[in-house]
Amino acid sequence: MRNMMKRPQAGPPVLFAMIWLVYLVFPLYHLFNQPPVRVVMGLTAVLVFIALYVYSYAYERGRLYCILGMLLIVGLFCYSDEASVYMAFYPAPVIGMLKGRRQFGIAIGGLAALFVSTIWYWSLYDDTDALLQFIPAMVVMLFIPFALIVGRRSKELRQKLNLANEEISRLSKNEERQRISRDLHDTLGHTLSLITLKSELAEKLILKQPERAVQEVRDIQATSRAALRQVRELVSGMSAVKLRDEVDQAKRILAAAGIVLERGESDWERELPSPLLDNILGMCLRESVTNIVKHSRARVCTVRLEWEPGKLKLIVMDDGIGVSKSSEAAGPRPPDIGDGLVGGNGLRGMRERLKLIDGDLVLESVGRGTVLTFTVPLVEKSGSKGVG
Repeated sequence: MRNMMKRPQAGPPVLFAMIWLVYLVFPLYHLFNQPPVRVVMGLTAVLVFIALYVYSYAYERGRLYCILGMLLIVGLFCYSDEASVYMAFYPAPVIGMLKGRRQFGIAIGGLAALFVSTIWYWSLYDDTDALLQFIPAMVVMLFIPFALIVGRRSKELRQKLNLANEEISRLSKNEERQRISRDLHDTLGHTLSLITLKSELAEKLILKQPERAVQEVRDIQATSRAALRQVRELVSGMSAVKLRDEVDQAKRILAAAGIVLERGESDWERELPSPLLDNILGMCLRESVTNIVKHSRARVCTVRLEWEPGKLKLIVMDDGIGVSKSSEAAGPRPPDIGDGLVGGNGLRGMRERLKLIDGDLVLESVGRGTVLTFTVPLVEKSGSKGVG
């Protein structure tokens, strides 16, 4: 029964194919007008025909022999009634499910031979009305297998195209990560090394040559400002992600998954101090929402932004499954493993992003649900706030 409910790889579900067996009532009606011996033989042939038809839909192995058997039975019926040729509508779509060219050619040849022999046996070529009745149906029956093959190949091509697009997308993401890594290394590597050397030199000169140490510190400040400008330029070269835009996008994604997004009491209209911080927090929110949809089984997700002296907190909460009890029973959890809201890879990725701005991530399980708290430092500079 399970095989009958399952859809074959190259055709419709078996139960759908069995619906058309109702049309066998017409040859059966003609059969019951025959002598008893022929009725018994005909009923046996019909039962065998049905068995071959159902089996050929459900299983690929032996499909060609089932088709040839059905064509033989149809031919036997055609010798007593030319209208029985319509029974060939049953094996015709099964022929289209054959995968080998040789098997397909044999089956199509058998179907064509059935039509030719029926026309010849009943001398239909001498009856214009009969030809007009049977020829269109025969043409359709010959066309059905080719149409199914074209449809199957089109489906296979679409599947291959989807796989190719997914692979292209994956390779593009990897290339983008490598590009960002190269840009960060090439852009900031030399600058940060210079800052490290100058800070070590300034430390040594503080007591011996204070004036020179002050100059070195000023050089460090200038170099750090240049590094900050380089980071901003690098971020502007990426597809910039903004936190407020990500909140709106998260609302749509969560709604599609049946999860309600609630914004906690936050000052969402306040501008974030830098594009880099905005980008990183936006990416962290995107990763959190993705994992909520995939793993949390939550109904409500709450996002809150808290401004505190010297730091900014992004809090993402859900009321899902939280940290698994089995993991708690097993002992302390490693810091990079989480259930419900995020997975291990998600936590690692977000922590790596936060390291760029000296940020921090805390995962907490609060009964039924999980809380992620992203904390980033804010540093006062010339009366305004910026990222340290």
